[in-house]
Parts: sequence; structure tokens; C-alpha cells
Amino acid sequence: MAKFYFNVYNNDTPIDEVGQDLPDLAGARAEACTAAADLIREEIQAGRRLHRDHRIEIEDADRRVVHVLSFGELVVD
Repeated sequence: MAKFYFNVYNNDTPIDEVGQDLPDLAGARAEACTAAADLIREEIQAGRRLHRDHRIEIEDADRRVVHVLSFGELVVD
């Protein structure tokens, strides 16, 4: 297991201070996709404008960014 941190950059910009233990980067990417989809759904249900440039940055245990998931990647036109 490896530690990954998920920093959400949207209107609130919460920084992950706890992290999660996941098997690998693929698992971290899947977790980020699920979290981003939940956040997108919340925005749409609340009637707020979706910002495709909002993102989740995944950091490894050394706090290095190893992947960036833009919300726009999950939205189909």
C-alpha cells in the first residue's frame, strides 16, 4: 500500500492533510475520478455552474504531484 493525498482545487480549495492508503497510482486515479464525479453531481444538483478547470491533484507520500484530474475530463459535451 502507498499513501496518496487528494487536493481539490475548486471554489473551496481543500488540501488533504490525511491522505489514503491505496494499492497503487491506478487505484488513486480511480478514487479521484469517483470524488470528482461526486463533486460535479453536487454542483449540478445545486444549480451551480460547472467549472471544467477545477481539478484534483494527486500527491504521493512525499507530497509530489503524480497526477492531475481536471473535472473537464469527466464531462461529455
